[in-house]
Amino acid sequence: KKGAGLPWKITAVVLAVALVAVSCTWLFTAKNRNSKQKSAESSAAETTNKVTAPTNGDSLSLWTEKAPLKSQMTEYMKAITDKNSKDFIPVEDRIVTADFDGTLYGELDPIYFDWAIVIHRLLWDSTYTPTDDQVELAHIIEAIEQTRVFPDGLDVRHASTLVKSFEGMTVEEETEYAKEFAETPAKKFKNLVRKDAYYVPMRELVDYLEANGFKFYVVSGTDRVLLRSLVPFGYPELPASQIIGSPMQINASGQGEKDGLEYMWVPGDETVNVGELWYKNLKMNKVSTIANEIGQAPVIAMGNSGGDAAMLNYAVTNPKYKGLSLFVLCDDTERDWGELDKAESGAKLAEENGWITVSEKDDWKTIYGEGVEIDKDWVWTSEIDGPNAREVAFDDAEAETLDQAA
Repeated sequence: KKGAGLPWKITAVVLAVALVAVSCTWLFTAKNRNSKQKSAESSAAETTNKVTAPTNGDSLSLWTEKAPLKSQMTEYMKAITDKNSKDFIPVEDRIVTADFDGTLYGELDPIYFDWAIVIHRLLWDSTYTPTDDQVELAHIIEAIEQTRVFPDGLDVRHASTLVKSFEGMTVEEETEYAKEFAETPAKKFKNLVRKDAYYVPMRELVDYLEANGFKFYVVSGTDRVLLRSLVPFGYPELPASQIIGSPMQINASGQGEKDGLEYMWVPGDETVNVGELWYKNLKMNKVSTIANEIGQAPVIAMGNSGGDAAMLNYAVTNPKYKGLSLFVLCDDTERDWGELDKAESGAKLAEENGWITVSEKDDWKTIYGEGVEIDKDWVWTSEIDGPNAREVAFDDAEAETLDQAA
């Protein structure tokens, strides 16, 4: 009878030890959980502080000390990131929109990327047979490259022709086509290919804005598929939803003539360009696009031409916050193919509307980066990869077009 109590005591001891072990494990786990939670909260706080706190003005190291934007932007940033300032802007409302050609990326004297690719597609791509009207347009654009004179009303005609020339291609095929063209040399420059023709100081400025909590959008008149093919070379962090160009009609590959309200996407379908431009994303259309696709007015906008004026005023007159707009002047004739007349009229337009001007010549320590030079010995030629069978047939039309442009 006395010995019968021993197993019970052993059992009690075992249970007690087990209970202590469980309790210790629970306490350790809880402590570890709390530690991880505090660490996560600390990291989140650090991230939040990193996003909202103004960065040092020295981060704009590629801008000269006399650049008006360098001082004005840093002062602006101090005000809008200070929660005690009357000009404070919450992170969710820090929206910046920027034009592409001539603002973030070189206009390349003065043929934009999507103008150059039209010439290539219509005159030099043996897989495509252009119409007479398309050939005429290609030669008009070639004349612009030589004379720097833009005929009125060409923007929509060019954009419509570009979309039509890629009719039947899937979005993926057109994207790859644009990426391949981006690997070609930038004409009139040494040591520069098209995919790298970005203004380095503007890339630095965008980094500065993003470090201060701004969400960055590219809003351009360039064809949207081409734009989304080209922008990632210079701004790989941007998702396609923040790259907004001129849109085209895209249907399912099996849709045929059916309206989108009548057709159901099925397995095997692909998105296809049907050759129709929706609208050219310039001037007031940029404001409409921003309102539709972003849903709020920017507080900072960046551009370089009258096609950006509406967007720049949309930002600088923001009804809720202190807005700021800047206007890039292509005025450097040594490191870029500057157009002084255009720069002079642009500076006047900026002064009239209260925009900050950015001078390539005076404000930037570099434009495209080290080693890039303009080719002052460049001589125009329509030949890219070699004689094209259609070249002879187009000689007369080309000569007539050049005479008209002159």
